[in-house]
Amino acid sequence: MIGVIKNFQEVIENRDIGRMNKELYQFLNLYCGFIAHYDINGFKATYKNPRDFAEVFTRHFDREHRYYSGIYPCHESPYKDTGLTKAEIKSDFEKIVDRHKEDVSRWAKEELRKERYALYIKLKEEFEGGAGEWLPGIVRMVAGRNSEG
Repeated sequence: MIGVIKNFQEVIENRDIGRMNKELYQFLNLYCGFIAHYDINGFKATYKNPRDFAEVFTRHFDREHRYYSGIYPCHESPYKDTGLTKAEIKSDFEKIVDRHKEDVSRWAKEELRKERYALYIKLKEEFEGGAGEWLPGIVRMVAGRNSEG
């Protein structure tokens, strides 16, 4: 397996765009329908969030999704001296995403749930922990109104 495919597989399997190297970044921009995002660091920052990684980045290689970046006649030319065409490499990317897309989607949903739960805990502590004596009274008042109606 050539380096650009190995690196793509590493990124997908680890769900970590931070592992992307310069060669993969350039391949994605030149042949896979991505924009540069200024530079490799901007690209990584754009897809670092689990939701963006799962719902945007990987979808460029999912034939069933509107973000899919197809294989065109210009991709039939060789990629460097690898013995593979750009089309064959993109096809390998598609296969890697296809094998992992359900796991990536599950991971992104779980990460989002963890973020939301952490926010919930923080808000709960802020509103319940720092509310002093007045919060229980308001809760009883609201509960009393709800039971009357």
